[in-house]
Order: sequence, then C-alpha cells, then structure tokens
Amino acid sequence: MALPQATNTRFQTAEDVVGDIQRRIENGEWPEGHRLPPERELAALYGLARNTVRSALNRMGTDLIRVVGRGTYVKARNGGSVPGLGRHMKDASPAEVMEVRLIIEPQAAALAAHRANSDDLAEITEILRRSIAAKGFAEFEHYDAALHLAVFRATKNQLLVDYCEAINSARHQPHWHRLKQKSLTDGLRSQYDREHSALVDAIKQRDAEKARRLIHQHLTHVRDHLLAIDA
Repeated sequence: MALPQATNTRFQTAEDVVGDIQRRIENGEWPEGHRLPPERELAALYGLARNTVRSALNRMGTDLIRVVGRGTYVKARNGGSVPGLGRHMKDASPAEVMEVRLIIEPQAAALAAHRANSDDLAEITEILRRSIAAKGFAEFEHYDAALHLAVFRATKNQLLVDYCEAINSARHQPHWHRLKQKSLTDGLRSQYDREHSALVDAIKQRDAEKARRLIHQHLTHVRDHLLAIDA
C-alpha cells in the first residue's frame, strides 16, 4: 500500500491524528471499507510514535473496524458487513435488541477472556478509562459502544464483531438514543462505570465464567432501565 501524503499540518497529539483521519474519511480519500495503512506507516506519516497513533485509532472507536491479521478498515455506515443484519437491527425494538444481546454477549465476553492478547487488553483498558472520564451523555455513549466493540474484537471472531457493529447501528437510532438519554441518571452512570470496570478486570484476569456472569448482569440492568422508560 502506498503511503498517503502528509498535509502541511503539524501533528503533535493523538487528537491531531484523529482529526486528520476523520478529514480523510469525510472527503472520500479513505472511503467506507478502505484499509488504513499499518501503524508503523501511519507513525511515519504523522511523525509520531506508534503508541500515539494506536491511541488515536482507539479513540475513533466505532468509526473503524479492526480485523485480526488483515488490518484496520473504515467502517461501512450500514452497520456491519453481514448482509441484512444492520438493517434488521435498525428496525428492531429495544426489547428485541436487548434479548439478543443477553443471549450472545455473555458468550463473547467469556471468549474474550480466553483470547484477548496484550494489545486487546490495553485497548479495552484505555477505552474504559475514557468511558469513565467522559463528559456528558454523548461522549459516554460513544465510549460505552466502543468498549463493548473492543471486547468483541478480542474474541478474534469477525462474525461476532460484525454482530456488535450491527448492534451499534441500532444504538444510533433516534428512539434508542432518547430512551438511553432519559434512563441514564448520574446514579445509573456510576453503576455502569462500576459494572464495566468489573467486567474489564475479569477479562484481564482470564476469568471467563466471571466475565460471562458480569456482562449478563450489566445487560440485564441496561434492559430493565431502558424498557421501564419505554413502557
């Protein structure tokens, strides 16, 4: 892959890199499905250390898809690469979405506890930190979705990653957004922070059964609060 040309902008931070990647996506230079250059090439492009570039990619959360052994791609806006899945998720009710999440995500968390490598664990930990530090609903919702996606990526199963991408497309629908915003009190936000932290600890400890149990509890709480608002 030919290295793209750098702009005249001086890049100093991960935020600068995020802004440039988003600019390239928006102007069509890096369209949906485009494979980004490897980290080492991006580091050379921006004149920054690889860990700074990695941090920038982590911050982009659900804007990118990482495929183990294949690279990082610009996410398609239809909510995943499984034909029809994104469309069905967008049309699904919150009750239907949460029912499916409770079936699949506990197994994914258990698999992540077995398969996550050091880079996966670093990414999950960093996204958790940003989720806890998030200011306001929109930022928290972004990192909440990114955290769940990072857990799915750690499974090393692309079909599961596609599933999570489709779930995130449902979370962007207006009805879902309104329900989540109405239900997310300060107290509930603190509870979700604690539940996310416990889940990440279980994955880092390679405790698959605990990770399975904790995410099931967390999603049950999310479901109950969402559906209480939707009733």
